[in-house]
Amino acid sequence: VISPCPRHEIDHALGNPTTILPWIALFFGALGCFIGYSFPAWTASDWVLPVSGKPILAIPPYTIIGFELTILFTTIFTLVSIAMLGIIDSFRFPIPRAAKKYPRFQRDRFGVVVRCDAEKLEQFETIMKNNGAEEVHVEK
Repeated sequence: VISPCPRHEIDHALGNPTTILPWIALFFGALGCFIGYSFPAWTASDWVLPVSGKPILAIPPYTIIGFELTILFTTIFTLVSIAMLGIIDSFRFPIPRAAKKYPRFQRDRFGVVVRCDAEKLEQFETIMKNNGAEEVHVEK
C-alpha cells in the first residue's frame, strides 16, 4: 500500500512485523552495564591498591562507570543498528515500481500493489472496482 501520508492503520492491517530495535538496545545496554562493572572490578582485583582498610571491590564507585557505559553502548549501537536495519530492509523491501511510476500516489491518492496469479486477476479487478477503485492497472 502506497499512501500520501503516514497511516498507522495500514501498517496494522497489513500485519507488518514490529522492529527488533528495542531488543538490540536492551542487549547492548546490558552489555555496557556488565562491562562497566566487570572491567573496573577486574582491574582492581588484578592490581590491588589497598587504601586505609577499604574494600578492594567497592560497588558504589563502579556504578558511575556502569551507568555511563550503559548509555554509551545503547546510543552508539542503536544508531548503528538503525542504519544497518535500514540498509537490510531496503534490499528486502524495495520501493515498489508503482510508487516510482505513479507519483500521484505520493501526493493525493492511495495505491495498492498486489501480486497475484493470472487466474485470480479478473476476480481481483472485480473486487477492486466494486469497492470504488478509480483505476485498476495490470502490469505483467
